Amino acid sequence: MSQIITVHSYRGGTGKSSTAANLALLLASAGRRVALVDTDIQTPALDVMFGDVVGSVRRSLSDYLIGGCEIEDAAYPAEVEAGHDGFFLVPARSRAAGAGEIMGRGYDVGLLREGFDRLIDSLALDVLILDTHAGFNNETVTAMASSDALVVVTRADRLDLAGARETMSLTGRLGCGRLSVAVNMVPDGMDRERLSSVVEGAYGTGITAILPYAPEMATLAGERPFSTAYPHHALVTGYRRIISDVRNGTTGFRR
Repeated sequence: MSQIITVHSYRGGTGKSSTAANLALLLASAGRRVALVDTDIQTPALDVMFGDVVGSVRRSLSDYLIGGCEIEDAAYPAEVEAGHDGFFLVPARSRAAGAGEIMGRGYDVGLLREGFDRLIDSLALDVLILDTHAGFNNETVTAMASSDALVVVTRADRLDLAGARETMSLTGRLGCGRLSVAVNMVPDGMDRERLSSVVEGAYGTGITAILPYAPEMATLAGERPFSTAYPHHALVTGYRRIISDVRNGTTGFRR
């Protein structure tokens, strides 16, 4: 049975898109058929991250939403390396459909959910992963409402945690399914007991994974997915914990 996983953060700069991309790649490398959809029409990132793989983007989610193509036409096979042949990317925008056009013309928000369902059927997907815009807009709320599991990526600082109550309130109203909270960019030496207490208190739920700050991420400069460059890194272990939680309902997390 296919599953829709939405990856979200209340603020930008949490590493949300990188997390979504690496979750998708790890699932694909495990033999799952996976599509990664960039629903962040205002500030897309995934077409840049996978630019060398998908080449020039001719069709996108935005083109589909304004009637310029079918959603299947916007799904690009993205074989990053051997073993990823069941991985597809749907970028947020193409040159033909800029942010100004879709914002000016508008679209039927119901097309988003219809598009998600069509991708699952036409590509015979096991997992559909949705990367969202930080905060809340129509695309993000629709993605959250469509999901079987929601991964919230946060940092353990006041600015990020200030949105916890609003995020949890909306999650409850939308019925997003299983919730997984991942704390990202945690530096070495940070008191994890205190971090866990603060974050769990803000969200009212346990933490699935504490993802360490990885200076190696900066050296890659977005030119290669982290999980393919450093498959045995502690950060990748954290990504695997998230997958285990949202797929099987078990986190395996220990403080």
